[in-house]
Amino acid sequence: MAQHIGRIWRFGPFTFDTARAELTRDGAAVEIEPQSLRLLDHLIRNRDRVVSRDDLIDALWQGRAVSDWAVSAAVKALRRSLGDTVVPRLYVRTVHSRGFRFVAEVEGELLPDAQAREGPTILVRMFRCPQAEEAYLADGLTEDLITDLSRHPALTVLSYHTSRALGQEAVPANLGVSRVIGGSLRPVGARYRITLTIEDTNDGRQIWAERFDVDRARLLSAQDQICNRLTGVLMPGGAAVDKASHTARPFEAYDHYLQGRYAYYRYDPAGFADALAHFEAAARCDPGYAEAYAQQAYCRTSLFVFARPDGDATLDPAEALARKAIALDAGSALAHARLGWVLGFRDRPDAAIAAFEQALALSPDNAEALVAYGETLNRLGRPAQAQPLLEAAMAGESFCPPSWEFPRGHSLVLLGAQEEAVVRFRAVLARVPGFVPARVQMIRALVELGQTEAASGEVAHLRRLAPRYGLVQAARMFPYPDLQERDRLQTALSDAGMT
Repeated sequence: MAQHIGRIWRFGPFTFDTARAELTRDGAAVEIEPQSLRLLDHLIRNRDRVVSRDDLIDALWQGRAVSDWAVSAAVKALRRSLGDTVVPRLYVRTVHSRGFRFVAEVEGELLPDAQAREGPTILVRMFRCPQAEEAYLADGLTEDLITDLSRHPALTVLSYHTSRALGQEAVPANLGVSRVIGGSLRPVGARYRITLTIEDTNDGRQIWAERFDVDRARLLSAQDQICNRLTGVLMPGGAAVDKASHTARPFEAYDHYLQGRYAYYRYDPAGFADALAHFEAAARCDPGYAEAYAQQAYCRTSLFVFARPDGDATLDPAEALARKAIALDAGSALAHARLGWVLGFRDRPDAAIAAFEQALALSPDNAEALVAYGETLNRLGRPAQAQPLLEAAMAGESFCPPSWEFPRGHSLVLLGAQEEAVVRFRAVLARVPGFVPARVQMIRALVELGQTEAASGEVAHLRRLAPRYGLVQAARMFPYPDLQERDRLQTALSDAGMT
């Protein structure tokens, strides 16, 4: 989203500093999601008129296809943060059939340039790498650089998933990008050469370029150097980025972790098996690597669900690994989210929900935790509760990975919106044909739409992808506590020819 000149808005007991993205009430900070702040800013700037739902979709979701429910949920979340929960509304009113309007008296103050200077909106291109065997490393460096730059309070950085989806394509104008960081990784003898550039999207001019030659063993510390150098160019004279240092971990452990993460993004059973092997190697190299244990828990759960020959007979090892990750780092949102994921398959809904709530308490905007929580609620047969979590995860994303789109379709199936669900599943499978959960739920949706022949064709396709997959595996993958819901799935799959 395009940046605005910094302002301070004052209304009622509230002060909203747009440059700092901070809302206070009588001087005390208000807990509020970034999406709610963007909505508040847009409504205040357009308070002289009714803002339609389409206008909000363009402004907040960059025109992505989102439901009316998502818009209503965003408005409800903002009202909750403002305490505007009773009628008549003090701040955000609904204008029937037209949209919403901010109705409170507002005083606005334009901040001085030195105080309000907002940083650029940045796209970090996926690092290029000529050697296919080093692609995982380039991928990991890209994601870590995005994560580090995102911690800078004055920079707006597009997500890793957006960078991955765009690749080297032209940047859509509606993303408001003003700087593009390009990078490449190339082995040169026993060293790596990392080349970085910054391009001004207004005129296509390259405004900065630099080369870093580093030993493989020093690649982690080089990340800190690169991030500091970039922020110095992007925000000259500004504060340094608040990032976690990468230097404490052995590079070999980090290298295996990156290879595991790269295999994980294949979203298929073989990919989870490869990822597990690398996460196990990362933990052997660094026994204190909490995230490596947490990711093992996820992979082992996936292999159990797929009933792979190399999978575990029970989920005991997966749960033990997630709990070990928490014991090593109780502040890891990933560790708590992975525990919640395991417990969701163990018919322990209350414990699963508690684990996810702890993950979000530690990291409220953690999209991976929100998506996993939402899909766990789907599998617990609670799609209405899942939808706000899924919408919150995707609110700040221009492009979502297929693993995020699937739970949205799953919610729709459970709510009876089969036609819309099939559209989402087809979109997922167009990107990742081996995404088994999406194909299973699409088979179910097609049967329930009366399209049994099409569903049978999808069963045949699934057999080619996973010859051992059948009704037993489907019951493991979707362990609905409601027996009626479980029977509904099994009947649809059986009618389509699955055994």
